Amino acid sequence: MTDLIRGEEWRHVTAIDQADLIDCPSDEEVLREARANITRLRTTEISLRLIDDTGTPLAHTPIHIEQQQHHMVFGCCAGSTFDKIAQQPNEATRAKHFTELFNGTHAKCYWDENWHQPIEKLQGHRETGLFTAELDWAAANNLSVRGHPLVWTVDKAIPQWVQKYSYEQQLQFLEHHVRSLIACAGGRIKTWDLCNEMLWEPSLRNLAQRDWPHEESLDEMVELIGAAMRWAREEDPTACYCINDYGLETSLAWLKERHGREVTAASQRQRMVDLAQALADIGCRVDAVGTQAHTGKWFPMGVVWKTFQDLRQAHSDIHVTEFWAHDGDHPKGEGLSNEQLAADKARYICDYYTVAFGTPDVTQISYWGDDAFFCADGWKTTPAYKALYDLIRNQWWTNETVQTNEQGILTVRAFYGDHSIRFMHPDGNPRSCDLSIKPGQSSDLALTIR
Repeated sequence: MTDLIRGEEWRHVTAIDQADLIDCPSDEEVLREARANITRLRTTEISLRLIDDTGTPLAHTPIHIEQQQHHMVFGCCAGSTFDKIAQQPNEATRAKHFTELFNGTHAKCYWDENWHQPIEKLQGHRETGLFTAELDWAAANNLSVRGHPLVWTVDKAIPQWVQKYSYEQQLQFLEHHVRSLIACAGGRIKTWDLCNEMLWEPSLRNLAQRDWPHEESLDEMVELIGAAMRWAREEDPTACYCINDYGLETSLAWLKERHGREVTAASQRQRMVDLAQALADIGCRVDAVGTQAHTGKWFPMGVVWKTFQDLRQAHSDIHVTEFWAHDGDHPKGEGLSNEQLAADKARYICDYYTVAFGTPDVTQISYWGDDAFFCADGWKTTPAYKALYDLIRNQWWTNETVQTNEQGILTVRAFYGDHSIRFMHPDGNPRSCDLSIKPGQSSDLALTIR
């Protein structure tokens, strides 16, 4: 092929390679298992004892437990800023809908990328205004923030001025870039994409020799990413650091004839697992491996399941970092009405989220863009928004009233996350308190009400 866009070769989507479907269960099997797993993986039965400050149980009291936030991060990169809300008439409404559905967003920090404010296109002139604006808005709305990305060694994302220096000097500039971004965030970013697309691109040292797909050696990847991990952890040892890539679900069939070698989704998943293990071996264990989950036609759910099962061999959390469902990627979209296409998209997105939520080790999922959820005017929501909202905020949401027994004890099954507890105190006044339910904690809890 001669029309490849440098750095975006993956955009040349082809039909799913039949080899990727081998040993994949059916959509029905995968979804049935995932729905059963959600109760087991994402909820717990808690026994809650309420007493007043004299130690007297609050007996036979109706208690309303309502979830406020999921433990799982359901994110989207297309958050807002206060300036954007002030300047665009419909943005306040869109932002409100955004926070009603999602509990995570991005603060984007490309060293040099044309579509978003680059951090340092001109040497010495670091521009962090949009980065901090996205972070400020997210923090004000209690959203989990993902910093994207710290290291991305595709030539369009490395400032041109960097490339005139020796490799040793380039490494020093990169170190300053990573450290200063983390320092700028001030601990408010708890998840960082430490390294982006390293399975398809050269390391910084070999950028001039890029010949896509550039399958960098494991040792070279470990050297660069290990160094970046050490810089990052020195600046913020509490954050989660993820390595993520595309092309892990379905193969790009046309690559079989490029350079005389075949790069498959299965081989890239194995390389991700091998890389995570090699980093762990040198004391630079990653906290998460991520799949961007957007390359190719809409995936069969068996392919999604198989991808997650393979990535679990990395023995880390799994993040879905840039999922999307574009109309043009519908495998049978030609000739469909707009209404049918919208319905198919809503179903596909909900199926994907169900498989992710029903898979052990998947702890974050981020949608890239907001075109699936908001109409062009920005303030109206789509069928996909309504369907996903029903899943996350209704079906996967604790909202129950339970009465305590004689000992002031109630038992309820609740999703992991933050909850509000409201009830009428025997003194006739309404009371409320907060309760956080996390995986691994005791299921027997006691609350003292004052």
